[in-house]
Amino acid sequence: MAVADLNGGRFLPRTLRLLWHVLRLPVFMFLAILEPVVSFVLGALALLGALTALFFKFYGVPHFPFALMLGVSVGFGLMQVGYYALLRLFGR
Repeated sequence: MAVADLNGGRFLPRTLRLLWHVLRLPVFMFLAILEPVVSFVLGALALLGALTALFFKFYGVPHFPFALMLGVSVGFGLMQVGYYALLRLFGR
């Protein structure tokens, strides 16, 4: 008699579910504790980068990489969205 036949083939799924819970809870707690700091830093970098790019664009600084600076600011905003997606994933 095989091991899978003992529990009707439910041994592996239950083991994987237990392993998922054992791994996700510490990761979720770590991400939840860091959430205020990460949110503040990424939000501040996105806002300050966008405002700096707009200021230098309207001020007329020559050879200023406006698109790159604005792209980096948008990237910080998308990183914050990704962080919240990770929190949702590990919070289930």
